[in-house]
Amino acid sequence: MEGTHAQTQTQTQKLNDTQLVILSAAAQRSDHALLPFPQNLSVRGAALDKIITSLLKRSLIEERPVADGAREWRRDEDSRAYSLFLTTAGLAALGIDDTEKDQPATAAAPGKGRAETACPRRNVKKASSATPKKRSASPQSKQALVIKMLRRKPGATIDDIVAETDWQPHSVRGFFSGIVKKKLKLPLVSEVGKNGVRRYRIAAATSHKA
Repeated sequence: MEGTHAQTQTQTQKLNDTQLVILSAAAQRSDHALLPFPQNLSVRGAALDKIITSLLKRSLIEERPVADGAREWRRDEDSRAYSLFLTTAGLAALGIDDTEKDQPATAAAPGKGRAETACPRRNVKKASSATPKKRSASPQSKQALVIKMLRRKPGATIDDIVAETDWQPHSVRGFFSGIVKKKLKLPLVSEVGKNGVRRYRIAAATSHKA
């Protein structure tokens, strides 16, 4: 167990900001698909290909065949479509316990992805337009919402965040670990109240007097 924990810590430490953004966005989806990539992703083209290749070699993500019309990463010599998905190792690298996954990853049907930038590959099919769901905010808007909730004096519970974002509980924990703590380096604290409910909040910055 100690060896596995140490390996997970090493993997997490080796993730750069771009990799954290890509993997964290995938962890927030029920099927753990990497596509479409987040809108705030700054890399494109060959640089993005290099990052994906690195994540594939480390087994943090994997290619899986998908049906025609789904968001795809590439096609093989037989014109079979493949997309990218977060693996168990990828979840572990974000500090997410794989046993908390609520459902297995499946290929996303066109039109059901969040409002994000389409895959930059030239052979990617455009998703068909669909009636917006009740919560159609982009992952970036939801991330901002969660940060706002955590900055409130009482903070928020995981159930509060799930209700506002439609994320799974393990995705919320992954956001705490991969984005709040590691990428944004915010002082996230958790406290159990008298009612036994654990709440999370971002501690206020302390001022140092001269």
